[in-house]
Amino acid sequence: MKKGFTLIELLVVVLIIGILTAIALPQYEKAVNKTRTMTLLPLLRSISDAEQRYYMANGTYTLSFSDLDIAMPAGAKLFQDTNYESLAWQNFSCFLRATSADERSSYSAYCYSKASGVPKLEKYFARSNFICWAESADQKALDICYSISGKTKPSLTTGTQGIGFYF
Repeated sequence: MKKGFTLIELLVVVLIIGILTAIALPQYEKAVNKTRTMTLLPLLRSISDAEQRYYMANGTYTLSFSDLDIAMPAGAKLFQDTNYESLAWQNFSCFLRATSADERSSYSAYCYSKASGVPKLEKYFARSNFICWAESADQKALDICYSISGKTKPSLTTGTQGIGFYF
């Protein structure tokens, strides 16, 4: 009697591995994207705290990272564009913005990734919460926003950035 596996047995094993991979890979990608998104929270909180200190000292917010008294994370780089200064870190780009020059509550730090399935995060300096933005067609990003916000429906249903979730 010969020892070994038959071709059918090997094909069944390969089929089972393929099915398990097809099930596990999307969950793995979602977990990786959620982890990447969550790494932004300490950075956004630091930027917001530094903006509050800057506001208390100068009576206005700044749109330049160079004016803030924070230590940039390892690997972060500042870039000067024609319109704004941006911070590149890991797979994200962040910039400081003012949606209206006369309102104190309209200044924020906004971070996004060009990778699909990764939501955008925003922190308004005069508010205590964060906003997770996702395009309505990007179900992976929506799922991450649902997960990190703990909400079952969006807090903001409109916005130029997509659908927003306060958390």
